Amino acid sequence: MRRKYRLKSSVDFQSVYTKGRSVANKAAVLYVLPQKPSVDPTRVGFAAGKKLGKAVVRNRMRRRIREAVRLLWTRVKPGYLLIVIARQGAKDMPFQQLQARVTELFERAGVLRAEGQGS
Repeated sequence: MRRKYRLKSSVDFQSVYTKGRSVANKAAVLYVLPQKPSVDPTRVGFAAGKKLGKAVVRNRMRRRIREAVRLLWTRVKPGYLLIVIARQGAKDMPFQQLQARVTELFERAGVLRAEGQGS
């Protein structure tokens, strides 16, 4: 995933946490804040709390979730700020199952286009 689509600043994270809505399952939590689609591309940030484990484990979880989102990226609608937070249940989950759970979150949040639609 390109860096221009990443959410990095703590101000952006804080505004998504406070103004956005959340959807969760066993693997992750997704925070969504709609923006103006004509002006803003969708940007996504990734987080993993200290409850998951030490830095190596947290970094691995962020990488795995980032890859699951990257594989979905062509279907994501423009104009959103997103944050995906890894949960304990994702730690021992096989990648295919993790990818399915992340896709489910994005569908429930309404940020995915239909399969047949182009970009």
